[in-house]
Amino acid sequence: MNQAKLILLKQQPELIPMLAHWHYLEWGALFPEKTEADFAADLAASLNEQQLPISWVVVYEHQVVGTASLLLHDMQTNRELSPWLANIYLAPSVRGKGLGKWLVQQVMTEARQLGLTQLYLFTEDQAAFYQRLGWQVLKQELYQGKVVTIMSWCCQAVPAQAEAIAG
Repeated sequence: MNQAKLILLKQQPELIPMLAHWHYLEWGALFPEKTEADFAADLAASLNEQQLPISWVVVYEHQVVGTASLLLHDMQTNRELSPWLANIYLAPSVRGKGLGKWLVQQVMTEARQLGLTQLYLFTEDQAAFYQRLGWQVLKQELYQGKVVTIMSWCCQAVPAQAEAIAG
């Protein structure tokens, strides 16, 4: 049985070019002013451990398959909201295995351990997924030509149990 692991990007910065490519392909349309190099620079700025911004990679079955971050800001709008759960990405080959739920719960736990009190996120199409994990809808808005849902989560709430992922 293999188990997923969350590893600080700080421990494997050589992964930044690959992760930036994934992020650019996944979210480039939401950030049309950014290049793939900009995505790489953002990841390089998150090579932290105890302060934001901070990023992690997901290792599953001995392969890097995903990412997650906690950022001070994730949108050009809503600058009054901070910090943000962002960069929740899983390679298409591992989607549908419960890793997304596990990943979000792991980062929620990390946020609580960092002493954060509130988190925000925005999503184009996964609001129901996040609601099942305890996130609340704040509002919907048009962002870069796409309708997105902005959500919040109180870090002091009783945590959902993170489940182990069997390989």
